[in-house]
Amino acid sequence: MASSSSHQTSIPLPPDPGGGKPLDHEVPIHVVTESSQLPDEFLNPSAEKQLIIGFDCEGVDLCRHGTLCIMQLAFPDAIYLVDAIKGGESLIQACKPALESSHITKVIHDCKRDSEALFFQFGIKLHNVVDTQIAYSQIEEQEGRIRLPDDYISFVGLLADPRYCGILYVIVFICIVGFRSNNLIFV
Repeated sequence: MASSSSHQTSIPLPPDPGGGKPLDHEVPIHVVTESSQLPDEFLNPSAEKQLIIGFDCEGVDLCRHGTLCIMQLAFPDAIYLVDAIKGGESLIQACKPALESSHITKVIHDCKRDSEALFFQFGIKLHNVVDTQIAYSQIEEQEGRIRLPDDYISFVGLLADPRYCGILYVIVFICIVGFRSNNLIFV
């Protein structure tokens, strides 16, 4: 398990979109600046404990020449915000076995820039990725819909599509707009 020394907050889960029982617990959010704050099963991937996680990167001009600032890792029971600025190269390198592992499935939307930043900035080759943008595009193509090469499929657009999730919603997005000595600023 992860160390409890990380900065932690939590967010309540929204009601069940299927109209069932409301979700009655909160998801802890850990701000990670040291590898010891991450779950062991992530840091030491194994065939015996395969994982599926949500994954996304944020940064300034996120690409080969930009700056990766945060990696978001969503586990079933917690969210980890890996602070690549404060934790530095050693923290990101500690994540390398997991990000390259075939035992951890990384679910992400629009992986291109994230993958490019990880490879060119840290030498990490993402493996075992499910890109929801590509999956959506392939389903659309199989159904005969033709998309232009630069026709971007947003994650919110995918969720709103009635053929898939069909979520009509008001979403509260948490955007990280800055770091200040372990204090996240949320808007």
